[in-house]
Amino acid sequence: MAYCLNAMKLSPQLVVHERDPIKRGLLIALIIFVTMASGYLLYDYGHSRSDYDFTALQVQRGELQDEINRLLTQVENTRDDLVANQRSTEIEKLAYAEVNSSLGELQSEILELKEEVAFYRSIVAPRESSRGLRIQKFDIVALGQKNNFRYKLVLTQVIKNTRITRGNVVMQIEGVNGGKSKQINLTSLSAKAQKKLDFRFKYFQSFEGDLVLPKGFIPSRVHVKVSSNRVTLEKTFAWPTGLFKTSAL
Repeated sequence: MAYCLNAMKLSPQLVVHERDPIKRGLLIALIIFVTMASGYLLYDYGHSRSDYDFTALQVQRGELQDEINRLLTQVENTRDDLVANQRSTEIEKLAYAEVNSSLGELQSEILELKEEVAFYRSIVAPRESSRGLRIQKFDIVALGQKNNFRYKLVLTQVIKNTRITRGNVVMQIEGVNGGKSKQINLTSLSAKAQKKLDFRFKYFQSFEGDLVLPKGFIPSRVHVKVSSNRVTLEKTFAWPTGLFKTSAL
């Protein structure tokens, strides 16, 4: 018995607290309410914030679209200006080309007129040394087809009493064919083949025609002989090499 009493004295004191279920339920309800209220407030804040951001994005999008439209309009205007400038440049180039072409034609015409004036002046007002029958000009011009040429011979006469002179012309082409020297009558190579050309004139007369050289024939020069009722003239012209006009030897 004494042992039991001593054991009771040595054991700690047990305290029993009574739990109130109503308070516990209220505490849980309060926690749930606070949690829900906090969630709602966060949701409402997020929703309002998202509405604000969406509105701001819409405004910014509208501003960007306006800027894009402005830039597109500027690009379109710039492109129209470039097209107009290109057309203007092309028109100017065409105009310049036409002007240059016209100037070239006018210069050629002026040169021809100067040559004609010099030609007629040599007949009307000749030098003392140029009086009488003359071989004024001889040209050979290459045509488009191979071995096709055009020749032109001009004879003039300047005498005080302007008498009519008559005679004939013989033109011989000298060259090489198959390694051998060969002479060919120039007029025999034209459409109207003939050995000589007859002339009869008071001031001047010209002869011209087309000719076709034989295959393999390499010309070197042309010998022109003019025989009239008063005088005989002879002159040799080199066959043009890379040039259209011949030169007298």
